[in-house]
Amino acid sequence: MRSCSRRSAHWRARPAFDHVTASLQRQLASESEVDLARGRHYPVRWDPFFKDFMTLADIYRYPTQHFDFHLRQLTLDDDN
Repeated sequence: MRSCSRRSAHWRARPAFDHVTASLQRQLASESEVDLARGRHYPVRWDPFFKDFMTLADIYRYPTQHFDFHLRQLTLDDDN
């Protein structure tokens, strides 16, 4: 049964992803310029994309930067 749940779990992931993405888009659209400019200090050791001071706009950009970084790591060049 466990292997069955692993194979069928992917059909639940897409609606969950869509729900979270839509929620984040609504939240981002509701943020004011003042809100997006607010920030705080972050430990730069946590991630290569973290800066000493990050705004809310930086935090919204972070997942895309992180994903793109790993996508480039996993993508083979045409030369290989």
